[in-house]
Amino acid sequence: MLLVVHLEYKTLRIIRHIEYLRIKDSLKSLTLRVIKVIGSVISLKVGVFAGFVDSAVGGGGLLRLPAMLAAGLPPHIALGTNKFASAAAAAIASAKYLESDIVPRKAAFIGWIVMIIFSIIGTYTVLLIESDMLLPIVIIVLIVLFFYVLLNPQFGKEEDIKEDKVVPLTVGMGVGFGWYDGFLGPGTGSMLMAGYIKGAGFGMDRAAATARILNFGGNIGSYAMFAIAASVNYKVAIPFALANMIGG
Repeated sequence: MLLVVHLEYKTLRIIRHIEYLRIKDSLKSLTLRVIKVIGSVISLKVGVFAGFVDSAVGGGGLLRLPAMLAAGLPPHIALGTNKFASAAAAAIASAKYLESDIVPRKAAFIGWIVMIIFSIIGTYTVLLIESDMLLPIVIIVLIVLFFYVLLNPQFGKEEDIKEDKVVPLTVGMGVGFGWYDGFLGPGTGSMLMAGYIKGAGFGMDRAAATARILNFGGNIGSYAMFAIAASVNYKVAIPFALANMIGG
């Protein structure tokens, strides 16, 4: 009789322990879902703000890329996913800018083509680098560019356009910044804009508009390479792209 009672007691304890584990797993699963939802909301807000920053002064990638790395995406996947989101937002912004007369169309078209070509080369280069080596490079470049954007003074309030320098400057920047845009990318728009202001005498609005179109070319070429290499996470890229288009 005592043995039966003891066995029933043991069985009851085992059942209660199993129920406890089930409840614990359910709470853990619920907590992870809540965290995931909160993370998604924050990421989308970052995407909207990054789109606005890109369309205004460039540098939205300085916000998007760290958010993607923080979400756990491997460096190559984060870069490719960022390019998809950037290209979508840049397409909308470029279409808006081209409707106005503020963009020098000949220079912008030449720069757009050059950026596509050299961003492909830059992306091919970065795809050859191992992920373990790439992550420190990305972090260092992001830190440097963050302080560049933060400390860069306001300029470009007045225009003094140097017509003879616009096309040569565009080609030169298309080669250098096109390669960089494919290799990493964040800050490309800001550097293109600064180049037009300081090198061609553009005002802020004209420089931002033209730089955005060139940046779009770089995004297209780079995204194409990452897509071929299957280095784009579309589950992350599509929501980020929509958020970027809203912000831009």
